[in-house]
Amino acid sequence: MQDIWRLVAAPNPVLDDVVRDGLLVQSAQASRLSSLLGLPLSVIVLAAMTASGASGREIGTWTALVLLVMLLYVAAVGRFVVRGRGDYRERLRIFTVAQTLGGTVWGLLPVLVTPVDDRTAIVSVSCSVTTLAVAANVVFSSATPLPWLGFHLAALTVGSAGLLRHGEGAVAALNALTVLAAFPLARYMYQQVARSRLVARQNALLAEDLRAEREAVERINLELSEANTELRHQATRDPLTRLPNRSLFFDHLVRSMRHGRRNGTPVAVVYFDLDRFKAINDTLGHGAGDDLLIQVAERTSAVLRSPDVLARLGGDEFVVLTHDYESGPGSQVATEVAERIREVLAVPFDLSGNPVTISGSLGVAIDETGLGAEDLVERADMALYRAKQQGRNRVALYAPELNWLQPGVES
Repeated sequence: MQDIWRLVAAPNPVLDDVVRDGLLVQSAQASRLSSLLGLPLSVIVLAAMTASGASGREIGTWTALVLLVMLLYVAAVGRFVVRGRGDYRERLRIFTVAQTLGGTVWGLLPVLVTPVDDRTAIVSVSCSVTTLAVAANVVFSSATPLPWLGFHLAALTVGSAGLLRHGEGAVAALNALTVLAAFPLARYMYQQVARSRLVARQNALLAEDLRAEREAVERINLELSEANTELRHQATRDPLTRLPNRSLFFDHLVRSMRHGRRNGTPVAVVYFDLDRFKAINDTLGHGAGDDLLIQVAERTSAVLRSPDVLARLGGDEFVVLTHDYESGPGSQVATEVAERIREVLAVPFDLSGNPVTISGSLGVAIDETGLGAEDLVERADMALYRAKQQGRNRVALYAPELNWLQPGVES
């Protein structure tokens, strides 16, 4: 019994407050339900008392005690123990007092039953009823040993005193043995219940830890995924204009060239740079030059179709991949795209309040069978230099004779 007290009432690292509180509520709820057995048992008691010749006062006293205790017990246990949210020890004390009061009432049964000569069997009936109440309490309330102990000690002490008062020492001894035999049963039941609740609590804590670890891993995976996405973005984007860089552009170009050749749709590259961009950097500074490149990227993107790809190759050099034309010869549509870019670049730019007018020279090359991606871009670059040789601020289409063109015109 000392082990039971140590497990439930005393602080113990094995059973935390959650487990002890769960056992207390479970025991109190079951005990409230078991109190309903008091009604049929009371009928048996009243019949035994009547047969034993008990007076109306004794019967009334017993009935009033049973009803009063049942009402007080159910109300107190329900309000302060089951639904209570206070300190565990305080709720345990309330439950113990309620159980002890109930045990005292059932122990009074042999005291109130007055035997008649040669009818000591009536006393035995009352003892059997008391034992039945004890057994019900063992079954329903043993999950919390301290209240259970209070009930049984009260029933045993008061009941034995009543039996001895009637001269039924042998019956008192038998009843005491019956009640005492319930202790190892209650201990075993409590150990089983406590063990199952403890295992359930440990499993819940383990599941909670695993869930927390899984959420932490998911957060780390998400952060890693976002970091990888950012790294991939940085690896494939121009840090200034956020346009695709050379690597990403050539990936798009290779796929588009394959697709265009399978479907018979032309793929074209428009290569352009800004005329006399170096003068902007020299006069207004590199900050103004960077601002100009950003505005060029924004303006050019605004006049392109959604399938087109604009990339910055470096410095003031940009390249456009245009493909999947709905109608018209490929060279005509590609030239029209280049003209739109040239026109939008001719509109003055605002660089920190300074209006700046520039122009762009553009070269156009159309894909042909046998060309590689680098070859196609190189052809567009040759056409760009032809546009500069022709006076800048114009669009030039690649032609085979440009292969002998010697670049030498200052941008």
